[in-house]
Amino acid sequence: MLKISQKQLGDRLGVTFQQIQKYEKGLNRVGAGRLQEIADILDISIFFYADISTKEHVLLPYEEMTSNQEEHTLLKSFRELKPKQQKAILCLIAYEIKHGFKFYCCSPEIVL
Repeated sequence: MLKISQKQLGDRLGVTFQQIQKYEKGLNRVGAGRLQEIADILDISIFFYADISTKEHVLLPYEEMTSNQEEHTLLKSFRELKPKQQKAILCLIAYEIKHGFKFYCCSPEIVL
């Protein structure tokens, strides 16, 4: 791996090692210019960790967390509910899992 401490990198960038820790933990965003500076100091491409340059298909935001469009729609809809409604849906799912999925949508016109 690259042999440089947080303090050394911070010194080269003119920031504290605590700032480097915040970058690493995702607490502070790293701007494109700063990312390029870090890549130059480490003598790597800015794509070193992300491997963006070799990907044939760039994931859409929902694809990073969900495996298909239905999961994305479910997650998006769930997030629009009020907390009490979310809890009710979670209870329904837990009940259905425990009791063998006896709940069926009886309205074929309901299409998401």
